[in-house]
Amino acid sequence: MKITIVGGMDFIGLVNAVGFAEKGHEVFALDSSDKKKIAALRKHELPRNEPKLEEILTRVEKNIRFTAETRDAIYGASVLMICEEPKAKDNGEIDTISFYQTLKEICKYIVNDVIVILRTTVPVGTNREVQTFMSQMIGRKYKIDVVSNPEFLSQGTAMKDMLNPTRIVVGVSTKEAQMTMKELYRGFEAPLLFVSPESAELIKYASNCYLAVKLSYINEISDLCDAVNADIQEVSFGIGLDPRIGNKYLSSGVGFGGPALPQDTRAMDLLATKNNVNLTILKAAMEVNNNRSTALIRKIKNVLGNIEGRRFAVLGLSYKGNTNDISRSPAFRVIEDLLKEGCKVLAYDSVSTTAFRKKMKSDQHLNYANTLEEALRTCDFAIFLNESEEFKKLTNEQIVEYMKRPIIFDGKAVLNPYQLPGVQYYAIGKKR
Repeated sequence: MKITIVGGMDFIGLVNAVGFAEKGHEVFALDSSDKKKIAALRKHELPRNEPKLEEILTRVEKNIRFTAETRDAIYGASVLMICEEPKAKDNGEIDTISFYQTLKEICKYIVNDVIVILRTTVPVGTNREVQTFMSQMIGRKYKIDVVSNPEFLSQGTAMKDMLNPTRIVVGVSTKEAQMTMKELYRGFEAPLLFVSPESAELIKYASNCYLAVKLSYINEISDLCDAVNADIQEVSFGIGLDPRIGNKYLSSGVGFGGPALPQDTRAMDLLATKNNVNLTILKAAMEVNNNRSTALIRKIKNVLGNIEGRRFAVLGLSYKGNTNDISRSPAFRVIEDLLKEGCKVLAYDSVSTTAFRKKMKSDQHLNYANTLEEALRTCDFAIFLNESEEFKKLTNEQIVEYMKRPIIFDGKAVLNPYQLPGVQYYAIGKKR
């Protein structure tokens, strides 16, 4: 099948282009906003760090054509996949201006009936709105059939999620669209769930919000563990053995960040408010997440007492290990809180320091290390904030060698304390 992917070649668009090419489809990948990025992609120079992405792109390059020319990509195409990623406004409302500008531009070059697949997370009701908008733009000359097909991609495992999904959710209104989607996903081994467009749109939001609730719940339990002298690692393991609960998203820490969960929880809450529904559990989860930095600082002060003037290495600036995405990273708030306490901070991340530095407000007490060893040798104490492979590989011997007083605060359960006999290890909810 021939597919034209529209809306940018950053994360969702690029992963889908490479993924569908891997499954044997012929992909036209359009990013009209950045000709330099298209030129780089043709050389297999990727805009982000994502495992397996470059390897698979190299293997399937014959099935992908990257272009910055909208007319070339749209003219004559019968299947358009929209991967434009709407952003949230400060009030939580999703800003769809750019999304509709993209649709308006591609409508200029539609010369036949088309299936339009909405692949990104969009507000509930967008499918019907897009159907009306595009039909009006082309004067109802051609048939527009809009499908909601939300992605469930996680940074760091995106290609695995793309090629081996746990489920494929498709919101359709016509039999023709259903048959096209069956053909598109013929090579995928996953449940193919056909629902209404509104249900498909809500499934994505509800899924992410449930994960947020689960994370906030286990984070509150970690606070209780500190109070009653229990161990959150043991408690989480015991909870996760129940098949009704499962062991995913039961790792406590400094809270969730990134481009998805914070944005989707706020958008879901706003949707509910507009429809006179009070999502009390979701509101509580959001509040818990907003206070995780405070819980970490409280833990540090309980151990060290007054921390004014102390030097902390903050390790892990992206919201998640092994990515360079700093979107709503907990590191921003943790560093801000440390600086308010009068601490000196040396920040380090192997892939996201440059991006973080541009966005983080400068401060005379905030500096950046070039290497992990430099950060550990220079600090009094270390704080881990994401599960980077570089951090996971640290040994007890290395930490003891690098640090004058090896005292660590683990905000994301990165290290195994039982393998660190020479280190004073602390984490929220852990005995040791």
